[in-house]
Amino acid sequence: MREKLKEVPELPGVYLFKDEEGKVLYVGKAKSLKDRLSTHLNCTDPNQKSYRIVKASADFDYIVVKNEREALALEAELIKRHLPPFNVLMKDDKSYPYLVITDEEFPTVKLVRKRDSVSGEKFGPFIPAKNARSLKELLHKVFKLRKCKELSSRSKPCLQYYIDRCTAPCCGYVSKEDYRKQVEGASSFLKGNVRSYIQKLYREIEEAAENLQFERAALLRDQLIALKNVYEEGALLFEEYPNCDVYYVEERGGLFSGVKLTVRNGIVYGKENFSFDPVDPWDEGLLETVFTYGSPSIDKDVVGTMWLMNSEREEGVKILANFNPLDTSLKVEPIPEKLLPLVKRNRSPSRYCVSLSNLKEEYERVFLDAFPDRVEVFDISTLQGTGTVGSCVVWEKGGFKKEDYRRYRVKSVKGVNDYASMEEVLTRRFRRIKRGEVKKPDLVLIDGGVGQLNVALKVRDSFSLDFRVFSIAKREEIVYTDDGEVVETKRYPHLYRFFTSLRDEAHRFALAFNRKVRSREMVKSILDGIKGLGVKRRKLIERLYPDLRELLHLTPEELRKVGIPLPVAEAVLERVREVFGKG
Repeated sequence: MREKLKEVPELPGVYLFKDEEGKVLYVGKAKSLKDRLSTHLNCTDPNQKSYRIVKASADFDYIVVKNEREALALEAELIKRHLPPFNVLMKDDKSYPYLVITDEEFPTVKLVRKRDSVSGEKFGPFIPAKNARSLKELLHKVFKLRKCKELSSRSKPCLQYYIDRCTAPCCGYVSKEDYRKQVEGASSFLKGNVRSYIQKLYREIEEAAENLQFERAALLRDQLIALKNVYEEGALLFEEYPNCDVYYVEERGGLFSGVKLTVRNGIVYGKENFSFDPVDPWDEGLLETVFTYGSPSIDKDVVGTMWLMNSEREEGVKILANFNPLDTSLKVEPIPEKLLPLVKRNRSPSRYCVSLSNLKEEYERVFLDAFPDRVEVFDISTLQGTGTVGSCVVWEKGGFKKEDYRRYRVKSVKGVNDYASMEEVLTRRFRRIKRGEVKKPDLVLIDGGVGQLNVALKVRDSFSLDFRVFSIAKREEIVYTDDGEVVETKRYPHLYRFFTSLRDEAHRFALAFNRKVRSREMVKSILDGIKGLGVKRRKLIERLYPDLRELLHLTPEELRKVGIPLPVAEAVLERVREVFGKG
């Protein structure tokens, strides 16, 4: 077998160890077949599984595939076919999951792998499987279907009832008729018939209120709020293409990144973020993996849409523009303008994905200093002096550390003053570093030019801290250092990607907080002083209509149906028309 190992390529694939009779003993996958098989054959510890596999084997075989994902799928298929004794996982016949609304007196929703294992109404398959699990949790949350595997009579309800995730049919707290309506809502949601169900909820809320059934009206109203939050915006946007796979790709900081949204019946069922680095030669196989993996069987009306932005690389444009991500019989169209904001919100920020060894070598060669393990990045966001906030994002040992991110409301600065705002944020952060309340960084990166750098150095020196401080200027992507160096990062591809990805993440985090702060302030200022509009009613309006401009299209009667008294509803709509106009 060691002689045969010399012929094995350093490519992804699946390998099979066999005994003297040719029976398959073990199936494995590898990014590099040669490296993985070498690890098995060179194992000398009798307690290791690799040693026992090789000891029992007389030969091995291998199959080369295009990529690791294809290897994963083939590995699962071969394990199910051969049932090798050394493989523990994947010996069953599991496949992609379905959701089933069970055929019972009080139905629930179950996740199954075998389509016919449970009787009831089936939906799916869902790819990847996490989409099915998250959707199942959503159904329990919105429609309060029971979670117990078997329904039995109880004297007291379980925890799910008390956290408002079940209506406790086991205790008789809900009638069969009302529970069936919950199930009907879940089924409508999975089928995509949500808009008609929302209208039905409006009618039922009104009927319940007229009949003084306030508890039932409150339950229905909670469903309505949850459905609007989850569905309504996306469904309206995807009205033209209710069944499609949306691909958004953009180039930022020298990296290509994007997101795939899976839309069925107007509902976004799942997403998959991806990124790839054009420093290495373009790999069309990689792109094919990104765009085709996990696509379920698709109806003819599914449209694959793709949008490419900010690319200056002709080769990349050529590959992406001419690559059909789904099937030759399907259309590839630009993403409509009204869909772009929703798609962009689903895209994760670009992640730096080039090897750390290359980055470290380039950093130490340019800056003549050790590469930092931990970097803190600061940015200020404001809109004409309103809602001024600061952000701190943290990068540590190869990735962003989100649990260490912090947001700051600037309190001492009035109007537009980036320097003073940055000084306040850094003073608050560096004070905590000095006290040992947070981990000290090796490098602090400021979004800005020499002026912002000088502010940061002033604050750092006032606390007698010893980490390095850089700033990065937009457009030119020039890094200014605390010892007077000026580095044009575009001359160094790894540094360029590193610093721009850090800056972009800090900017994204600050901008999102700024928008949130301004939105809250606008809501408070608009709805202040309306007689009869207390905290609870204001929160209800904010939950149902986060964009108050939506109220321009409502009547007082429609607001009354969701629990706002008619005189208050009239006053709210009048105030909204005063602020935004009559639309």
